Amino acid sequence: MKNVLSLLICVIMLGLPMSGCYTMNHTVGMGGADGNEVASDRQWYILWGLVPITNVDGGQLAKSKGLTTNYTVQTQMSFLDCILNFITGIVSVSGQTVKVFAPAGVSAGSPAAPSGNSLAMANQALANKDYNGALQNYQAAANANPNSSAAYQGMGTCYYYMGQKAQALSAYQKALALSPGNTQLSAFVQALSH
Repeated sequence: MKNVLSLLICVIMLGLPMSGCYTMNHTVGMGGADGNEVASDRQWYILWGLVPITNVDGGQLAKSKGLTTNYTVQTQMSFLDCILNFITGIVSVSGQTVKVFAPAGVSAGSPAAPSGNSLAMANQALANKDYNGALQNYQAAANANPNSSAAYQGMGTCYYYMGQKAQALSAYQKALALSPGNTQLSAFVQALSH
């Protein structure tokens, strides 16, 4: 009876950490959970997970690898983390892993990849109605990544608001050629060309 009780206590003690295992994904833009892990760091806590010791920001991890628009941040407490947390729980230290994934087929660049950074700056300039500044950044993004439909669509929008219909139509057509499934843009191009 004593052996059965000891075995039951051991199973419960080992089962408790397993019940705390989890994985949470935070998707930004089109995400990247199906792609490659490009960054990883550990987040540590004290007082049984209530007070962070380190500050791991998944968004900053992504930006450090040149990802600004499409990525997935995964926060995970694996079985090993659960066991370590259980053991170190005596001194109230616990941890989890934060990983960043790029979309499939996208490799993370060096910090501040030009196309992503240019697109972000262009989008901000466009939101501020700085069409010349936005246009320059969209052109830089298109030069860095000639297959960027978003860069050409942004250029078209700048030209459109600047009253340059022919240039807008040309840029929109390039964007549509790169992203033929964009039905909203297709309808706008048809309306603009009449």
